[in-house]
This record gives sequence, structure tokens and C-alpha cells, in this order.
Amino acid sequence: MSEASISVLGAGSLGLLYATRLARMGRSVNLLVKPEKVSSLSLGVTLKDKQGGRSQRQFMRVISQPTPDLAIDRLILTTKAGQAASALQTWQANLSADAEILMLQNGLGSQSEVAELLSNQQTLLAASVTEGAYLEDPGTVVHAGKGKTQLGRWSGANKQAADTWVSRLTIAGLDAEKVEPIRPVLWHKLAVNAVINPLTAAYQVENGALAGREFQPMVERLVKELLAVFKRLGIPEPEGGLAYRVEQIILATAANRSSMLQDIQAGRTTEIDYITGTLLKAAKPFGLKLSQHQKLYDKIKVAESP
Repeated sequence: MSEASISVLGAGSLGLLYATRLARMGRSVNLLVKPEKVSSLSLGVTLKDKQGGRSQRQFMRVISQPTPDLAIDRLILTTKAGQAASALQTWQANLSADAEILMLQNGLGSQSEVAELLSNQQTLLAASVTEGAYLEDPGTVVHAGKGKTQLGRWSGANKQAADTWVSRLTIAGLDAEKVEPIRPVLWHKLAVNAVINPLTAAYQVENGALAGREFQPMVERLVKELLAVFKRLGIPEPEGGLAYRVEQIILATAANRSSMLQDIQAGRTTEIDYITGTLLKAAKPFGLKLSQHQKLYDKIKVAESP
């Protein structure tokens, strides 16, 4: 398969957003999906752009199981964090010797799990994504809000891979930026998620509720505990400070239901282990007690259990 071909693993909103954007620019795109998704995607995927108000249907190759002739050179991995490593294992034998894998997962933890599956010649890139997208139906993705893809090399041989991915995504009409080292950026996103996601899921509220008087003390305590971990790990605060970043995102996404709240309401497993779970693990060697985060973690684990 030529360089022109890009495979996208996962047919959720982000997977279909990136796949349709790339296909629209004439890229050959393979969608790697579960067998039950094939029928809804094989007649094309519709991209609706809220900003531009246009709808376009893109056709791509939909593949539900590995075949010996499939070579995956460039892969975008868009599953949930907890499924990333096992999803990749299904297609691992088809990865080329110098494959590049771009991960769009929330939180931290899944990147290390995937890196362990790869050889030194295969390059892993990780990204922090703020694009707003949702599925209207299994074959229609709505690009609801323009965001940014900040990406950088996590491991592997190709030190130029991030630059190439930035130009690929930019040409496809996505705002992309290379940030190396990428880990601090991922920690900043994890920190925001560790405040907004568990709180909204535990109390069944939209993001904007966290700006109200009832939740303000909780938000402040969660941020304070996060900053203690940042200090020990040597992670700088984001521009303007972490408290400001959290406040800005709460206000900018006020009408949104967080992904964790949606998961709880739909009876799905959340990504709590890759967000708050990662934070609690990082705090442990320093003897830091994150009582607020621990409480929320416990609440979500109870809500997850059937």
C-alpha cells in the first residue's frame, strides 16, 4: 500500500471525522472496524460541517478483519483509551516494519500500553485533541466545533514523523501543531479532564454547572491536588495557570455533556482509569493523598458497576 493510504482504527466520532477529512482531500483511507459496523459505513460516511453548513459523503474502504495482503503504514488509532492496545493487537501483524501510529486517546496510560506492542523501528505519536464532533447516526459525523490537534513523537525511530503528520492533517483542513515533548501537553489535558469529567458524571450535570457556586469549592480543591502532582513531576502549568485553563474550558463547553457522563448514562465503561486512575498512580510514589480525586474515582467506579 502506498504512502497515500491512511488507515483509521475505530468508527466513533473522532475516527470518522479524521477519516472523512482525509478522504475529502483525495487520500485513500481504510476504515478498520468491528464487523457489525460494516453495513452502516460501506455506503459512505457523511461529514456535516456545522461551521460551513455543508454535507459531503465520502467513500472509503471498510475492512472488518485482517487479510494477508493488507499493509498498514500509517494508522490513526481512535478507540477509547481502555481498548487501544487490544484493538491494535487485532491488526498488529499487518503493521509495516516502519509503521507510524498516531494515537488520539484521552488521558495517559494507553500510550505506554501501545508502545510496548511496537518495535523500535515503528513510530508512535500521541495527540491532544480538542475537536468537537458527534455521530448523528453510525454513518454520519457532525463537525460541531473546530479545535486543535497537538501532536508529538512518543517513541520510535522516525524523528520527523510529527512534522509529516501535521502537514497531512493541515492539508485535510484540521488545525494541527507539533509539540515536543508531548507529555506535558497530555498532562495538561488529563488535568482538565480529571476535573470536568468525573464531577459532571458523578453529579449528572452539564459542564457549565461546574462554574456555579455549588461546585466552585470542589473544582478549586481538585485543581490544588493536581498542582501538587505537577510540582513533584516537574510539569509546568499551562499558559495562564491550570485554574484559569480549567475555568476557560468549563465556560467554552458549558452546554456539553462530558464523554464520561455520556458513558455513565449509556451504561458503558468510562475512561476513569486513564484519567483519574493515572493521576492517583502518579501521586503514590510521592506519598501525596489526593482525597478529592480519590472520592470521585470511587464514585465513578461504583456508577460503572452493573
